[in-house]
Amino acid sequence: MADITINEFLLFCDRTIDGFAEAVARLDDDTVNQPPIVGASSAAQLTIHALAAAIYWCDHEVAGNPTDRNRDSEFTATATVAELQRRCATTKATLRALGPELDSAAEVQGPSRTQKPLGQPWTIGACLIHAYEELAQHLGHVEMTADVLING
Repeated sequence: MADITINEFLLFCDRTIDGFAEAVARLDDDTVNQPPIVGASSAAQLTIHALAAAIYWCDHEVAGNPTDRNRDSEFTATATVAELQRRCATTKATLRALGPELDSAAEVQGPSRTQKPLGQPWTIGACLIHAYEELAQHLGHVEMTADVLING
């Protein structure tokens, strides 16, 4: 199997993060904070969580930079559509700025104690795939949440 480059990884992250910005733009400031059903997360919460997770896995687990992430607060957060779109732009810029560090990383700096992919130790590749996995799966959640809130 061929290796992917950091630029390819970042390209797919950019495209997926753009999807978040487009999905939340379909909602207004009230609706973006409304869960589609009782007990579910709002589009704002899902967006905040996914962006924070991607930064956490790249900046902390791979690049070894300190983190002050509070995962639990991501699921109680509120934001305006404009704030979410700014977060999307900031996340893209942060990931792009991390590109050289991600590209030169030799071993996981974390390492995460929360999960193990396929029962193996975390690798740089696994951390990057997981960062993208968080973005991709939650983009689908945000798109479905917007669909339900708009179309009932």
